[in-house]
Amino acid sequence: MRSFARLIGLAACLLVLLTTCSAPRLAERPARISGYVAQGASSAPTVQPTVTPASAQPPADRPPDGQQAAPTPPLAIPDGGNPPVLVGAMAPASGQPLPPDLESKAAQMDATLQSLADMGAFSGAALVAWRGQILLDRGYGQANGEAGLPNTPATRFRLASVSKPLTAIAVMQLVAEGKINVGDSICAYLPGCPPAWQPVTVRNLLNHTSGIPNYTDFAVFADIEQRRSSVDQLLGLFRDMPLGFTPGSAYQYCNSNYVLLGRIIEQVTGRPYAEHMAARIFGPLGMGDTGYDSGDGAALNGTRGYAGVGAPAIPLDTSNLFAAGGLFSTVDDLYKLARALDDGTLLPPDVAAQMYAPLYYSYGYGWKIEQRFGRRVIYHPGYMSGAATFFARYPEDGLTVIVLSNLEVANVTGAADALASVVFN
Repeated sequence: MRSFARLIGLAACLLVLLTTCSAPRLAERPARISGYVAQGASSAPTVQPTVTPASAQPPADRPPDGQQAAPTPPLAIPDGGNPPVLVGAMAPASGQPLPPDLESKAAQMDATLQSLADMGAFSGAALVAWRGQILLDRGYGQANGEAGLPNTPATRFRLASVSKPLTAIAVMQLVAEGKINVGDSICAYLPGCPPAWQPVTVRNLLNHTSGIPNYTDFAVFADIEQRRSSVDQLLGLFRDMPLGFTPGSAYQYCNSNYVLLGRIIEQVTGRPYAEHMAARIFGPLGMGDTGYDSGDGAALNGTRGYAGVGAPAIPLDTSNLFAAGGLFSTVDDLYKLARALDDGTLLPPDVAAQMYAPLYYSYGYGWKIEQRFGRRVIYHPGYMSGAATFFARYPEDGLTVIVLSNLEVANVTGAADALASVVFN
């Protein structure tokens, strides 16, 4: 039955790969920073420089907000197979073995990811938890092929743009405490604020409607992305540039917004962003393998990013991303965060509801909120050279799906949708 499950997984992987654009070789691939898949299960995450006016209709290949997006094709996988041997797997929340129907689903999910790993299309770790039961918690491939370091549930990965929802949570905690008002001008919190930013509110930063230019799209960014930068240097790249549109009138996914949110956190709390995140989120939740990667990846415990099988990725210095994409974590730690969001530990329900209210293109405050498989999903993907990440919660169904990869061409969105489809089917 194990071999049958593996064959099922291979078929599933082919479906996932069909949604993935062919990956260029390292020599043909420029460094790309912290972009993300904005719709459905597109496979080649990119920075989104285009501005979407508030009055514009979604593109033809995207349904209107509130209607179901087209997910990765559901997997036609029959039940069956033996439960997987999960490397480093955590015990179910109940402490009891999984019932047979869930063991079958776990086997199907494991076979899918293992087959992708066997084909060189995935390297990383994944966690799937449903209604308090952890169905899958396993590493695949190598965290560091040169050192022979395998991926496990405790492997630290750069989160890329999955950092944004964590930054948004920290902002909303300060909102709950009355220290930030999302309707205030950002100049209320930023000394020396340029006049052009006066109409920009904290809300505009959170939901990417500020009109502030995206500094990672600038040609000059290619000259600094592998060198250490201070926050002031990053702000200097765009602080004197005019707004691209009237704040609140359009949507543009923009790393500049979340760099500014990180600086606002520092101004309001009087302590560095990394220290505040550790004190208010990571420490209280016991997220001991989560933190701020200040640049060179030394905090990753040896994890190395790859552009392709055996091809090291461009060594980006994440100080250039700050609060927009500079965090690292593990699948196990992110599950702790997911549980805290579900049980209201981090945010009061009314404040969390603000965060999950989508505006343009289904973006709320640091999260995308869409319909997949006929169910509401709250998620964020991330992409950068050497990392591809996806963190999703289906709150009404009690499902969490986390996929972190150190292979930048991995189709983590398609893989996450494939794992979710196993549960829902």
